[in-house]
Amino acid sequence: MTGTALEGLRSLRSRYPNPSNAVALAALDGVTIPGGPRTDGVTERYVAPYGILPRMRLLAWGWTKPGDRFKSPSDSSWWRTTYQYPLWNPLETLVDQLQRASEEITVWWDEDLASGDEGELSRSFASVLQNDLPPVQEAPCPRWIIPPGRGQLPIANPSCLEQPTKDIIAPLLPKPESSSWWLWLLAAALLFDDDERRGRRT
Repeated sequence: MTGTALEGLRSLRSRYPNPSNAVALAALDGVTIPGGPRTDGVTERYVAPYGILPRMRLLAWGWTKPGDRFKSPSDSSWWRTTYQYPLWNPLETLVDQLQRASEEITVWWDEDLASGDEGELSRSFASVLQNDLPPVQEAPCPRWIIPPGRGQLPIANPSCLEQPTKDIIAPLLPKPESSSWWLWLLAAALLFDDDERRGRRT
C-alpha cells in the first residue's frame, strides 16, 4: 500500500465502510507492529496477551467466549456478514498514536483474505489458534474493552479490575459473629468503590 500506514488504513475504511467478517480479519491481520509486545501505554492495550487485537480477530471467527465454536473457512455466508464490532476507529487510533510517537507500524492488505478465500482463511485460522486463542482463554476476563469512538484508546474493563480487589479483601473479612464485622464490610465496600472510580479514570 502507498502512503503512510494511516493513509492506507483510511483508504480501506473508505472502500469498506461496512466491513464483512472477512474484511475485518484482513484488516486486523494487516496491521503489523514489528518487535512484538511492548508496554508503552498504548501498544499493550492492543497486542497479546491482554490487548484487544487478539479478541477482535476471534470475534471475526465467531468466537466470543470459551466453549464457542469457530466458523468454518468454507462458511461463505458468515464471511460476507457484516462485522458486528468496532473496527476502523480502534485500528486508526492505534496507527495514529504510534505514528505520532515515530513508532514503526505497517499496514498490508491481503485481497484474497478480504474476499473470503477459503485457503487464506485456513492460513489465518492456524495463526489465530496458535497466537490469539491461548492468552484470551487463559484471561479471567477481558482487561480492555474495544473502544467505539474515533481517537479513543481501549477502555479498562471495570469488571476485570474488580476481581483482584475481591481476592485480596476476602481473606481479611472476619466471621459474621464478630461484633465489628459490619465495619469490615463497610471498609471493603469503600475499597471496591475506589477501585471502580480508578478504573473509570484509566
